[in-house]
Amino acid sequence: NRAFCFIMVWMAKKFSEPTLDALFDSPIRVKLLKLFLYNPDRDFESKAVSKKLNLKSALVNKNISGLAEIKFLNCKNSNGKKTFRVNRDFEFYNELKELVARASPASKEKMLKRLKNLGKIKLALLAGVFINSDTSRADLLIVGDNIKPAKFNNFIKNLEAEAGKEISYALMTTKEFHYRYDMYDRFIRDLLDFKHEKLINKLKI
Repeated sequence: NRAFCFIMVWMAKKFSEPTLDALFDSPIRVKLLKLFLYNPDRDFESKAVSKKLNLKSALVNKNISGLAEIKFLNCKNSNGKKTFRVNRDFEFYNELKELVARASPASKEKMLKRLKNLGKIKLALLAGVFINSDTSRADLLIVGDNIKPAKFNNFIKNLEAEAGKEISYALMTTKEFHYRYDMYDRFIRDLLDFKHEKLINKLKI
């Protein structure tokens, strides 16, 4: 991703080398950065992080400890439970927030490949977090047929693990979409009229 490489070069110039290595030394560390930066007001136990990101507990514990050591995360002990929250006073907090906002929260190539395995997908529309928009009615709209619920739920779970946050989505059959589109449904019209990106558009809208 050319845009991400550009951002990384920019970040390298801003950060000291030890801090940069500690922040971006693995894909797991990047997932953790996304999770905490997307949820700056939430406290997380390491066990909850492992489940949310679909990662092994040992790897999560190791990487969270590393981020706490450089003061990116604050640690709190309450009622015998250790929780972590992003440190808003971290020296490069604002730069990291900007990095997360500018970079796509999930690989669109991977998303497209997974979508094609779900069923007969006619429309896949990205908005909200995927295009850095705070005004979108949803992050994702999927229109298709013969989509098994279990398979789709697993797709969303994997997508949220990669993105580091909950995804607001809508799933519709082709028939339902056409009905709502022809009825000038406000939700559909808002998604189509405002900023968005189409990964799949077999409906040619």
